[in-house]
Amino acid sequence: MTLTELQHLYSTSEIVEAVIEPSIQANGWIVEFRHRRGGFVPLTDGAGSEKCYHDIDTATERAFEVGFHQVRIADTF
Repeated sequence: MTLTELQHLYSTSEIVEAVIEPSIQANGWIVEFRHRRGGFVPLTDGAGSEKCYHDIDTATERAFEVGFHQVRIADTF
């Protein structure tokens, strides 16, 4: 979902947690949001492709733009 769509879900309490985790496809980090009914919703561009960030700080900023004040970093190491 795009940033704007996620902001709407946040404002209606449909998403309850922001999670940053390593990308499987690229060398970087993705931002996902846990839906209140279960499952995760990824941050995507307008074409539906998952957004990947080169550093945790930039990924965290995107979660903050959605509305969250804290994020969980899921690390596979």
